[in-house]
Amino acid sequence: MASKKGGGSSWLVTFADLMSLLMAVFVLLFAMSTLEVPKYRATVESLREALSHSSTLSPQQEAYFNSLKTQQDSSGDTPKSQVELYPLYESLLQTFAKELQDADVKMDFDPKKNGIKLTFPEQIAFAPGSADLKPDFVEMLARFKGFQKENMTVKVVGHTDKTPVLGGRFKSNWELSSARAASVVSSLIERGIIRPEQAEIVGMADNQPLANGDTPADYAKNRRVDVLIFSAQ
Repeated sequence: MASKKGGGSSWLVTFADLMSLLMAVFVLLFAMSTLEVPKYRATVESLREALSHSSTLSPQQEAYFNSLKTQQDSSGDTPKSQVELYPLYESLLQTFAKELQDADVKMDFDPKKNGIKLTFPEQIAFAPGSADLKPDFVEMLARFKGFQKENMTVKVVGHTDKTPVLGGRFKSNWELSSARAASVVSSLIERGIIRPEQAEIVGMADNQPLANGDTPADYAKNRRVDVLIFSAQ
């Protein structure tokens, strides 16, 4: 009878081992789903310590974690070679504090793209139908700083409303928006704020409107120039 009782309870040991292994599997699945490489590595090391009394990873496991890190860097996380732009964003907030409050200048930071976007409306940047910078806007651009790092790109995008261009220097809104973007870039280069190889110029005409209405206020919103600052890939 005693031997039968002992044999009857022995299944608990196997069951407990099975539950432990299942728990380990679920922990691993969770760690892999979040793809936080340091936490995943720590989990594997802990399991190796529990199961084999050694937390040292095998060469195959080391190679696997190195490949995970490489994939993570290339799929969206900011590599160490890139410039972290949030400190520059905070500096620009202070530099253009008055304009952000009073002049309809907009500034945003995109943490996923590690990029800064500044939007300057036509009324503070250009005369209607012109690509010549207003004097106050020239002084505003001269206050930019911190752009000279090797791995930083400055992209300037010009936008117009959908009113056709009639007469004058430019034949279309494409030409006008491109010329305005070029004027901003030229001003930044002439003052040594950026290097020519850092710059990109894009003219979008009326193809990216902020407002879709047909009122003068809607048209005014769409006439603008964007300065986009990115960490180069």
